[in-house]
Amino acid sequence: MGVESVFEDVLSAVTLAGDRAVWRVVSTYQPAGGEGAKIFPPTYPVSGERRVPYVIEDRVVDRQPRSSVLLDSTPSQANRAEEALLRARRAGLVQVPLLEMEHSGDAPVTLSSLEFPHRYADAYLRDSLLDGLPFDKSDLGQSLLAASADDARELYSHDPGSLVFGAWNSHRKGRQQKFPRVYASEVIGWDPVVGARNAGRMDPLNLQGAQKPRKDGQGWDFSPVSTKAKGEKLSEIGHGNVAPNSQHGGVTITSAQRIATLSLAGLDRIGFGPVDAQAALAARALLAAYAIVADRLAFGDPTLWLRSGCELVVETERIEWVNRGGQTEQIEISRDEAIALFAMAAEHAEKAGMAVATETVRLTAGKALAQAIDFSLTKAAPAADEA
Repeated sequence: MGVESVFEDVLSAVTLAGDRAVWRVVSTYQPAGGEGAKIFPPTYPVSGERRVPYVIEDRVVDRQPRSSVLLDSTPSQANRAEEALLRARRAGLVQVPLLEMEHSGDAPVTLSSLEFPHRYADAYLRDSLLDGLPFDKSDLGQSLLAASADDARELYSHDPGSLVFGAWNSHRKGRQQKFPRVYASEVIGWDPVVGARNAGRMDPLNLQGAQKPRKDGQGWDFSPVSTKAKGEKLSEIGHGNVAPNSQHGGVTITSAQRIATLSLAGLDRIGFGPVDAQAALAARALLAAYAIVADRLAFGDPTLWLRSGCELVVETERIEWVNRGGQTEQIEISRDEAIALFAMAAEHAEKAGMAVATETVRLTAGKALAQAIDFSLTKAAPAADEA
């Protein structure tokens, strides 16, 4: 099946006139270390009945409950897809819209709309300047903040990721817009068995004594008297032995699975104001292609690296249309074909009067934000969850 045929299927699917209901990917994996190898899920605070720092729950498979562990959440998967899009954009492989906030102070930083936690509605944008104006007071800022489910043209043009991955303007006063995600993906492990481990540190010299942090924050002074006082132990600055202590021990699983879906009904809920029906369909087809290329860029490799101690190897992958009645049509689309699909969708949308921005919109950090960046990256001590 060629790219042209896939694009025609996408364009037909977004009309909701046929039987196609959802675009779906189902992948199965094994741990990189093979059967019996431990993998480490993301950790969460232990509370209530949950005794381990993992999300373990039963899911119904073939009408029977089966134990699962969350290996990568839907928001995390969206961030991985955005990261892959950003790399491809900067490599010149895809021309997706991009806004960038730049700061050139003591700690030079560039953050993009594919990295902002709240996407188009993020505080980094709110606290930046566009052509010398606060972003919210600029023409672009006001048009993005005015976007709605009935007319999302400006958001579509400058930050389609907010429509695909979802966004909520929660940092401004009043009742603000919520755009639900139309693409969702998660990775789970089946039949988890929780492991155990101890972690410690051996110092080759086993240094003894204590340390007194200097008042100017520059280094420390040695004290021969050992102490257990917080902030004075040598182990807190990386010296001395640390006795083994209990740590979360990962899990073993029978297999892992990723399920990703693109909702055609969700796309159909996005409106584009007074444009004609064909222009709206072209825009929805582009959003669908945006989700597909993001998925293939992020998850089209033979391996999936989620974090240290959690790498998975693809065993099988099925890309399909899910039709009325649950019937499926399997399709093939590689990473390069997905890139070509997006380019084709963008060209079609432009001809229909629904072009997306290709030039990067560059902003600068406002004064307060610039000061916060400089302090946080050069002077502030690590937060408790970073130490």
